[in-house]
Amino acid sequence: MTAPSPAAPSPTAQPDDYATEKRLARTAAVTLGWWAHGAVRLLLAVAMLYYGVAKLVLGQFGVTDMGDALITHGEMSPMGTLWRLMAFSPLFQFLAGLAEFGAGLALLWRRSVALGATIAAGSMSLVLVLNIGYDVPVKQIATALLVMSLLVLIPWLPRLTAAFLGRGPIGRGPLPTLVPWRPLARITQIAGPLAALVLVGLVGWGVSSLYPERSVDETAPAGVWTVQEDAAAPAEQLSEDTRWSALAFGEVEYDGRAAVQLRRADGQLLTGTYVRTDEGTIELSLKPPREQGQTLQEHSALEPAELTLRIQEQADGTLHLTGEGQDLVLAPDESAMVLYERGFSWGVRPDDPFNR
Repeated sequence: MTAPSPAAPSPTAQPDDYATEKRLARTAAVTLGWWAHGAVRLLLAVAMLYYGVAKLVLGQFGVTDMGDALITHGEMSPMGTLWRLMAFSPLFQFLAGLAEFGAGLALLWRRSVALGATIAAGSMSLVLVLNIGYDVPVKQIATALLVMSLLVLIPWLPRLTAAFLGRGPIGRGPLPTLVPWRPLARITQIAGPLAALVLVGLVGWGVSSLYPERSVDETAPAGVWTVQEDAAAPAEQLSEDTRWSALAFGEVEYDGRAAVQLRRADGQLLTGTYVRTDEGTIELSLKPPREQGQTLQEHSALEPAELTLRIQEQADGTLHLTGEGQDLVLAPDESAMVLYERGFSWGVRPDDPFNR
């Protein structure tokens, strides 16, 4: 009895194996592509959340304060002009931060990735224009974030293009799939949003803790003041006159310290901070503003002048300032307070248009 001959190979076995291998290779390539896409998306989301929270808490630009009132427009750097412009409008800061924060949130959920990347691209386009226009030294970061936003948008670009051009109905967009195996994918669909919420909380807490506690103290000496009387005699030449001509004390305190500026008769500006030590006594820390071409390290190394002064409010609204060789009477400078007291009005005022 002869042994049975082996079964002849099926003519379809080899093509089926090839099709399976091709399908697996395609799945692996698509999965790796989504993982690379997800890495860029995660980095972009963290960056957008970071900058968004920094603006929402009014930390990145701060708030306008009269302690910055004495610097003239010509003395400002382009970046300083932008920072003061942004600081003047908490509403603009908040809305800009809301757009960036919202983009970061949308990027963390796969069904809203296209929306988040679109908002991020629009926000970073504006930021890049501002950075270029006002010479802010983070142009490369803004450019990188804009490029990342466009990279994240690539899978949806054909549909977005069709939508903008109005070419018929728009089909359903792709859904990022990091795990092609369905049993595990069900777990990641639950764990992913939970991890995203934890990430949002950590970024929000971390960024908020970067900025010192802010408070407002409107009591004297907060305000802008000009020297009305000075017990010291003037110098023979104005260029040699180091007497004080004006002071600006801020009302917004960061960990108890507020901004202060001092203008001398010879024109020199000194900037720094002051703190109320007890009733009627203040301590000032002053140094010249940073010069063009001077590095941040060089300016930080300058030893500030530390002054302790006594402030006494008088019945006519003036301040008597003494200490450190000074005996001055300060009068409020109403003209220098227009920026801080003008406020907002829906209606037309008698002095409108007011553009100076």
